[in-house]
Amino acid sequence: MQKQKPFTKSVHTSAGFTILELVVVVAVILVLSAIAIPQAMATLRAYRLASSARAVAHQVSLARLRAETEFSNAQLVIDPATNTYTIQVWDKAVPGFVVEGGAQVLSSGISFGFGAAGGPAAGQAAMQQTVQTRFNSRGIPILLDGSGNTNPNDVVYLADAQGDAYAVGVTVGGHVRVYQYTGGAWKQL
Repeated sequence: MQKQKPFTKSVHTSAGFTILELVVVVAVILVLSAIAIPQAMATLRAYRLASSARAVAHQVSLARLRAETEFSNAQLVIDPATNTYTIQVWDKAVPGFVVEGGAQVLSSGISFGFGAAGGPAAGQAAMQQTVQTRFNSRGIPILLDGSGNTNPNDVVYLADAQGDAYAVGVTVGGHVRVYQYTGGAWKQL
């Protein structure tokens, strides 16, 4: 028969973490941060660009609505130099276009332009930036020459510093479409 050893309770207490454990944890956090921060910044830039495109699209729709409700002309006017845009409604009392709601500013890092886009969006014949999108009292986009003829080429381009691009186009019927330039082609969202 074997003799059993008496049970002894070990009284070993831990006063905290060792310096090696702390260094390993800090190293893991630094590696994860080095991976995550650039990805988060790219996601934030993409969100700003998409958000700005949607905001411009909503303002174009609002200009169309204002033209229809006022039974007059209304327009969205962009200023590429300051990255701002305004809605203007024709006021018969002035007579002339009057700014409504003040100037809207694009998100930080976003500007009016094509970015790396390789061709026109929304079926435009040539790549051009529309500075004014004017609607008649029926909500149809019209030429700026005063003829009243429809305008099928109104597209506002937005880009970020990395060359990514969005476009906000207006159909002949006055419907607003948003496009994203991905994979060398425009894709309607």
